[in-house]
Amino acid sequence: MSQKRRPRNTPRTWKDGALIAAVGIAAAVIVGAVVMVIAQPERDMAEPQSIVVVGDSNTEMDSPDFAAGEIGDDSWVSTVLAAGHRFAGGWAVAGSTSVQQAEGLDDVEGADVLLVMTGTNDLARGVPFEQTAPSLDAIVAKAPADHVVVLAIPPRDRETTPTSREFNRTLKALAEDRGWEYFDALEFLRSPDGGFVQGMTNDGLHLTPEAQEQFGETVVDYLSRETSS
Repeated sequence: MSQKRRPRNTPRTWKDGALIAAVGIAAAVIVGAVVMVIAQPERDMAEPQSIVVVGDSNTEMDSPDFAAGEIGDDSWVSTVLAAGHRFAGGWAVAGSTSVQQAEGLDDVEGADVLLVMTGTNDLARGVPFEQTAPSLDAIVAKAPADHVVVLAIPPRDRETTPTSREFNRTLKALAEDRGWEYFDALEFLRSPDGGFVQGMTNDGLHLTPEAQEQFGETVVDYLSRETSS
């Protein structure tokens, strides 16, 4: 007659060891999670700043009322605000020149950063840089900030004369002369042969929502470096 083998009782010492091992694994997971949070990119840990933004359609995008702080999701500014920065004021209207932007902007005091991206419509409408320069001066006078950042304008699939690249060189020289900062956050979408990289625009003038988001992330990275320096 065969006998059924009775299940063997697990020694208590083995059970205790398993419990200790499980607790150790859980602790390691928690520590790893904490390390991952600490190791997040500096952009996420940057101190929020109050920003003023001035621009044209590539800044306004789908904003219901940009000047009132109603920023559309398709605007690069929404990505900057999502990173924790605060909108302190500004003006951005499709088709506007630097002259119109200087006139439309209300005075803003006490901002940390002024971000200006203007010039595309100056080129399209034949506004000479001799008018662009004093318009930028007027914008800065209306919204003085600790950091004045002049952003390079995007390319055009059908360039004007002067081209956007030539305009940006002149813009950079003006910024250096005035003691402002100049930053080209759009290198990622520039084709070596001129115009946009494929997929970065739908009409040869405006950034796609995806390009807008990447543009905003690049600006956030720049602001993070400026804060930590």
